Amino acid sequence: MTRTRILLVCAVIACVSVAAAMAVEQDERPGTVGRDIVRAYIAGMESGDLDQLTDLFLPDDRSSILENASDEGSWEHYRDHHLKPEMEAAKNFKFTVIKESEERFGEAILVRQTGSFTIEVEGEMRTYRAAVSYIIVTEDDRPRIAHLHWSSRPDQRAATQP
Repeated sequence: MTRTRILLVCAVIACVSVAAAMAVEQDERPGTVGRDIVRAYIAGMESGDLDQLTDLFLPDDRSSILENASDEGSWEHYRDHHLKPEMEAAKNFKFTVIKESEERFGEAILVRQTGSFTIEVEGEMRTYRAAVSYIIVTEDDRPRIAHLHWSSRPDQRAATQP
């Protein structure tokens, strides 16, 4: 390897290291506008009070929800026709965030989370892995969720452990 190539490789490694350190720093930040909204959403889900979550979303059926490859419509539709029946059957929802990041795109904020959640169904605790993304916009000086995409699947690792 020539001296120029070695220097170029070292420069690339240094740039990647700095970028990785900055990304970790961003992921470990305390609450921000987007994260505060997302954390309020998770707290509401854990409390089981879905009606309190309505103020977190754009009003008048203007939000959109995708869950596990399905278009669930607006927050109001998703809450009333999907979540409420599901939460009545499943108790003790608890979400654990493994990784979380927030990035601003102009006036919109994207919050991404990966983690797991547990629920109790018919007396049995079940564990799922989840990936969630939220798009948050500010309207009338209030940040609100414009779009929520939730994807989850049973945690096979938990099922195979003794």
